Amino acid sequence: MSDDDLIELRREIHRHPEPAGQERRTAALVADALRAAGLEVRTGVGGHGVVAVLDAGDGPAIGYRADMDAVAVPGGAEHLCGHDVHTAIGVGVARALAREQSSGRTVFFFQPAEETCEGARAMIADGALDAVPPQEVYAVHCAPLPTGTFAVAPGFGHPGQDIFRIEGLSPEEARRFEALVEGLSTVTPPTTPEGMARLAADMRVPGGPLATFVHAQAHREPDAVQGWVRAWPDSRYDDIRSLLRAQAGDRVRFVGRHPASVNSPEHARAGARHLNAMLLNASYPFNGEDFGLFLERAPGAMFFFGVGEEGTPHAPDFAADERAVGLGVEAVTGFLRTRGDRHGVEP
Repeated sequence: MSDDDLIELRREIHRHPEPAGQERRTAALVADALRAAGLEVRTGVGGHGVVAVLDAGDGPAIGYRADMDAVAVPGGAEHLCGHDVHTAIGVGVARALAREQSSGRTVFFFQPAEETCEGARAMIADGALDAVPPQEVYAVHCAPLPTGTFAVAPGFGHPGQDIFRIEGLSPEEARRFEALVEGLSTVTPPTTPEGMARLAADMRVPGGPLATFVHAQAHREPDAVQGWVRAWPDSRYDDIRSLLRAQAGDRVRFVGRHPASVNSPEHARAGARHLNAMLLNASYPFNGEDFGLFLERAPGAMFFFGVGEEGTPHAPDFAADERAVGLGVEAVTGFLRTRGDRHGVEP
């Protein structure tokens, strides 16, 4: 596929956004493009997941994940997080490596239901990693950086998330617990370009303002509060659970906890050298990611990828610079080629 073809693929996905668990059309487009490139393709993995293997030799496999679902909004869904860009880049990388007949093996995971943090678990439970287990795994995520540039946080990544529900409350208790949960937050999302710039600067400071944080939200119902917490480091979750139990007793129920996505320092730095990526020294507090479940099975890293400095994921006016698609394919293809041709951490 040429850059124009990949941009058209991205536009086609963008025109037909599908929320978590409903990615039928997107998955079919991806599977067709990968089969046309000669990859071995399995569909329906953990829902609408697609696994494609490029087997170009012996040796360990390198994994690459792209997520396909759109953000649920009132009345439907929109691609406000850049997953359409992620998917187009993943297809482009697969086709480029197949065309080059690069040595080594690469396995591609096109994941559904990232927005609900359910897709990675479902794919893994359905055997996505079993037939060709990757020994390293990578991903990119759109970020408000100059188009085509990269950033990575060795030893950091995305925080985990702890979801809970407090039930059996009076209306006054529900208001009190809503305030208690939201009062746990030590950081607030930036709402201005200046605030985003400060956040980006803070993420570069070793041991700086984001060395530890809590970001919490709550939704109040007449007799209950549903909430979640994202925190760094992981040890903070136990303290927060203890606090909630002390306040709510057996009325608090913990619904689910997702692990942090922690980039392997060695593999993240290997990518940073190849991609000329800016190094970050903290996690981004305001997004969750279930890519951590892949990283629990194999070391690797997620790279922030610039799609324009106005391209803030999940913002209502999010719009990616389409030039990023071709630039991302070229950069990621080159990096994965180095990992497949020469397995192991670079010196």
